Amino acid sequence: MKTYKLRMKDKTIRIFPFFLLMLVLIQCTGPEGPMGNDGIDGINYTHSAIYDINPSEWEGDVNGYYTSLDVPEITEDIFYDGAVLVYRLIETDPKSFNMMPYTYVDNSLTVYMDFDAYVGSIELIYKEVFDGVNDTPAPKNVMSFKVVIIEGIPLAALKGMVDVSDYGAVAKMLNIEKSQNTIK
Repeated sequence: MKTYKLRMKDKTIRIFPFFLLMLVLIQCTGPEGPMGNDGIDGINYTHSAIYDINPSEWEGDVNGYYTSLDVPEITEDIFYDGAVLVYRLIETDPKSFNMMPYTYVDNSLTVYMDFDAYVGSIELIYKEVFDGVNDTPAPKNVMSFKVVIIEGIPLAALKGMVDVSDYGAVAKMLNIEKSQNTIK
């Protein structure tokens, strides 16, 4: 049995990535509108596109299927200083985008989708395991994916631009209005 201290450590480790993502999203919002509008020096910090993958574009066998997308927007700067997010469009009612990696478990069936990002491309991975055995059927329908690219600023460069320990200075630099930061 885990001690209370270990359970708290596990919870902290699980919550930290969500907190980090929230910080990135807050950083990208300015007075001109939602994330994706002009930020520092008129730079657009987010890009997104939906890719439809036809069944014939997947390669593989019962061990899994793979396909590659050309995404020239993933530059070396994005790769090292930004972020690439991929979502799978689930077209059941209600429609939703599920963030990848995506795992769906239904009794003895596990459906697994993941991606690897490279400079200039993304590889999508699709696998199904039934009763512990790889049993991936060839995709029969079009699958849609949303790719979101978020530009970043290296922390060292940001520290040279503003005192990152001073929230007011960071908010001013990112054009964040005071009213946007109040908790309701």
